[in-house]
Amino acid sequence: LHLACHGKPNRQQPFESFFAMRDGPFMIKDIIRSDWQDPEFAFLSACHTTVGDEKSPDESIHLAAAMQFSGFCSVVGSMWSNDEEVAQEIVSAFY
Repeated sequence: LHLACHGKPNRQQPFESFFAMRDGPFMIKDIIRSDWQDPEFAFLSACHTTVGDEKSPDESIHLAAAMQFSGFCSVVGSMWSNDEEVAQEIVSAFY
């Protein structure tokens, strides 16, 4: 799975964090409820997909963690804002 969109973390209400998709938000609670078929790898080309609570970083719930909790064996995410051109370079180098 490769998602190229905006990531919107919510540090106060982590389950309200979401990917901004064309047809509306894809929230952590939606990710967890999804019935993925053989989820192996997810590349999250979106901003702030691994950002959680600063006060308890070892216990954070974020978009990348939600993908792992829902069954993906490997997940690539980001901790910062992504410039579109830089993201294209990263994706090209990765794949």
